[in-house]
Amino acid sequence: MPRILIIEDDPLIIQAVEKIITLERGFTIHAVSNPEKALPAAVQYKPDIILLDIKMPGGDGRLIIKKLKENVATRSIPVIFLTGLSSEGDKVLGLNLGADDYVVKPFGAMELLARIKTVLRRTRPDAGPQETLNTHGLRLNAENRSAALDGKPLKLQPKEFEILFLLASHPGRVLTRSYLIENSSSYGLPISTRSLDTHIKNLRKKLSRKSHLIQTVSKLGYLFSASL
Repeated sequence: MPRILIIEDDPLIIQAVEKIITLERGFTIHAVSNPEKALPAAVQYKPDIILLDIKMPGGDGRLIIKKLKENVATRSIPVIFLTGLSSEGDKVLGLNLGADDYVVKPFGAMELLARIKTVLRRTRPDAGPQETLNTHGLRLNAENRSAALDGKPLKLQPKEFEILFLLASHPGRVLTRSYLIENSSSYGLPISTRSLDTHIKNLRKKLSRKSHLIQTVSKLGYLFSASL
């Protein structure tokens, strides 16, 4: 069961990441907001991967990763930087310090999960949950965002893919509108229920004769059919 340690001072980001991690079965997460407790937490928790904020009040993620890489107990733990710094120089600096990858804020659920799984697959091949979903003739690949229906490519917009992947990942389970919106949007951005309903309408049209796979549950949300 892969363990994730997030080192982040912003409670909203911690909450967003925790919600994202719940989309995948088998992951556990532990959060630390005090930079001084980062190294002790990594030693004690023994995570399979660390999500590290590059800039925190009272601490610099670049100094933290330096300490992690100098400690024999934590040096082999892969690290993904969570950063608001989008310049190429900042990214290269993070990678040169030993980070395995980086995610620029604001990030979406699918992007963060894909990054985590990719790093885990490189460092611990048995740890990453399945990237591809195959159900009812529908094939969805979360890593490259490709989709196919009955062997034919299915052209989906990014949000359409994320919503369909969320639904197909939880067959037979009702996902509320708020759940779908929050986990197919970048944290902190405006949420539109009307936009979600439009995406669902477009998905049904693209699924054509299999549009029944996405069912509306009155006053709750949507459900991906678990039966043929």
